[in-house]
Amino acid sequence: MTATASAAKANGMRFIDSDGHVLEHPTEMQRYAPTGFEDRVWHIETDAKGDEWIVMDGRRQFANPSAQAGTAGMTLEDRERAARAELKYTEVRPAAYNAKARLDDMTTDHIDQSVLYPTSMLGIQAYPDVEFADVQCRAYNDWLSDHVQDGDGRLFGVAVVPQQDLELAAKEIRRTAKLPGIVGAFIRPNPSEDWKPFSHPVYNPLWEAASDSGMALGLHPFLAADLPGACLGLRIHHLGTSAIPTDERAAGAEGVMPVNFDNIFFTQAISNPFDMMNSMAFLLAGGVCEQFPDLKIVFLEANGGWLVPWLERLDHHYKIFAWDVPTLKMEPSAYFRRQCWISFDPDESALPFTANSPLCGADRIVWASDYPHPDAKYPGVTDELVECIESLTDEQQRQIAGDNTTVLYGL
Repeated sequence: MTATASAAKANGMRFIDSDGHVLEHPTEMQRYAPTGFEDRVWHIETDAKGDEWIVMDGRRQFANPSAQAGTAGMTLEDRERAARAELKYTEVRPAAYNAKARLDDMTTDHIDQSVLYPTSMLGIQAYPDVEFADVQCRAYNDWLSDHVQDGDGRLFGVAVVPQQDLELAAKEIRRTAKLPGIVGAFIRPNPSEDWKPFSHPVYNPLWEAASDSGMALGLHPFLAADLPGACLGLRIHHLGTSAIPTDERAAGAEGVMPVNFDNIFFTQAISNPFDMMNSMAFLLAGGVCEQFPDLKIVFLEANGGWLVPWLERLDHHYKIFAWDVPTLKMEPSAYFRRQCWISFDPDESALPFTANSPLCGADRIVWASDYPHPDAKYPGVTDELVECIESLTDEQQRQIAGDNTTVLYGL
């Protein structure tokens, strides 16, 4: 008989989602903007025709395509409408940006607590106006802090920082570490400083701030070619092959934010793990973890089945090419085991193998729902997880289901 989440929960197991998402509220962020920025920070406007537009810093983008990000658990009809860009942003699942509705959906799916990453704000870290990006990040983070406080102790937020300016990003990490409900900060796994790898000293203010704050640093990808990385370097963002319909209202006309990718399949399937593997290599083998032993890092939304062979390869190269990584005092995998975690989708077949590998172990694995994004399984995500890990020991199952996320984020 296949185990179920309800049975596991009745047996004392806690389910904690390490990487859920929140959709940015259509208008609430404006209340957190400083004087002069109220109409510049991210918000939704409706024109005379009834069309909804995302407005940010005076630039507009047709909002309907973004509604796809809030369709988990919706009817097939609504999801098909979203795929055709016919579903409005304000018609998404209420739990996408309503805390109380989110709690109801979590209860339905046996989830005790959720850690929330952004949606639109995943892309703010490449915005060209640094001053505006800093203001936008602060407004979002202040809104997020209040949002998760409406979650009865079951919701927690991860701050956005302006990766365009690493000193400002470090400052925002230190500020948000003091905000109620904020348990981490996120950056994208992209060598944002002119392709310089994460081992370059230019990034040290970021690592130092995260280390000093005690907050987890989440590396979370985004499917755009707006920062150095696999998507841009391999030119997979404009293939001209997408079946997703385009709309002239989002075509990059004057005053309209350009859409810099034409497909989701290849941009996510290739760039998410490629960028994460690259980042991990330089953080582990490039000396960052050696220099900052208190830094907590989690690698998110790139699957996890590649981890063991990747760590094995890094360790192998350390043994035969150690002179190229002179700052290391132990194998790269040892740094991972000491201060890193990786997230798995709940249905990944490689999860049990990774949990039993000495290069990783069950205590370094967390799971992620991605809810309410369209690839989230709702309801049923925790049932998938329980089925996936049922071959593991009780202790391993409890670690993966919730204990590890508690340790990672200090919940």
